[in-house]
Amino acid sequence: MAQVTPQSCHLQLQFQVGTTVSGMPRIQNRNFTNVSPAASDDDLLAVGQALAALFDLPLHAIARVHQDAIEPGPQA
Repeated sequence: MAQVTPQSCHLQLQFQVGTTVSGMPRIQNRNFTNVSPAASDDDLLAVGQALAALFDLPLHAIARVHQDAIEPGPQA
């Protein structure tokens, strides 16, 4: 069975910077690193909304991004 090791966590703010030719939103990401994996979703939402208010772009989404290493586990 694979073994998962957490590597990092960051907060990602996604802003709409325009639209594509097909009318889909064009998104630009701003990443804030060194987020504690133990931070609650409500806390990250509040921080994300506060940070988004500092930008002149419309906020599209707020995301918590985990990066994990996946390695083979011990063979039985």
